Amino acid sequence: MKKKILLVRLDKIGDLICTLPVDQVLDEAVYDVTWVIQKGLNKILDLGEKNRKYIELDKNQISESREKLSQLLSKEKFDAAISFQCPWWVNFEIFKARIPKRIGVLSQWHSFLFLNQGLRQKRSEALQHEFDYNLDLVKKLTGPLPVKNNDILFKFKKPHSSEVIQKFNLSQYVVVHPGMMGSALNWPQHKYIEYIQTLIQQGHHVVITGTDADTPYLLKIRSEFENHSHVTWLQSKLNFEELIQVLYYSEKVVAPSTGVAHIAAALDKEVHAIFSPIRVHHPRRWSPRGRQVHIHLPVMPNQEIPCPGPRTCKIKNCAHKNCMENINL
Repeated sequence: MKKKILLVRLDKIGDLICTLPVDQVLDEAVYDVTWVIQKGLNKILDLGEKNRKYIELDKNQISESREKLSQLLSKEKFDAAISFQCPWWVNFEIFKARIPKRIGVLSQWHSFLFLNQGLRQKRSEALQHEFDYNLDLVKKLTGPLPVKNNDILFKFKKPHSSEVIQKFNLSQYVVVHPGMMGSALNWPQHKYIEYIQTLIQQGHHVVITGTDADTPYLLKIRSEFENHSHVTWLQSKLNFEELIQVLYYSEKVVAPSTGVAHIAAALDKEVHAIFSPIRVHHPRRWSPRGRQVHIHLPVMPNQEIPCPGPRTCKIKNCAHKNCMENINL
């Protein structure tokens, strides 16, 4: 009989994509895997190359989500659970269900109380990629794995439709996605404007993508290009499947440290990802994983002086000052 395994990651798009491929090292003849993901991210699993079972929980609806998880745990009788990232009540429900192996990162108070095979990880030091941190937790279940980590990638299926490409009359275009959730430093808007102008001068058509939440990063860019004949403005005009189409049929994708960069990499596109040198933002941990990913970090005037900000920008006490200005694509 297969061992039933629960894998939990209640987090954002990029975090989830960095975690999902860990199940590819679990032999399907031995393990029966179920994922627990944040509500609203189901399309990531639905459109992935690998078929995955999952349930969605809403971290903002604790009572409802706890009941849903409790029912699943009571029904399935899991042999092991791996908690990659979750709030305390998830680990409590796993503990309450008496799952024999409860694996996760020993960090917050609940991890010490409710997990019985915890692993110390200082992820904030960004010594390796988020995927590798997650894979180390899986190894607590499987033992050593004879695999090359670079070969274990999350991949989306090729889109079945190109309707949105026809709808907006797109052909031979570059996607620029300037927005983000604000969890890391971004490229200044005037640098995006200069880069888009260069693309247009080179004969490229440019597609701008984004959501309503990205508006603060798009105001100046929008005033410059919204009605430009060589720019198609698609902010808040695409659902997830349409975004997949737009990224898949593009020549390349330019984005900061955000979910779109991870999605494009999982579509095997040429991705130019803009990153901050701050340790907790660093691409060493958060780079999109794909075969055509190019990382752009600031060029430091003095390479011997590292970024002084382990968690936030220390611009007032930094020899490099506005270092994001030094990134050129």
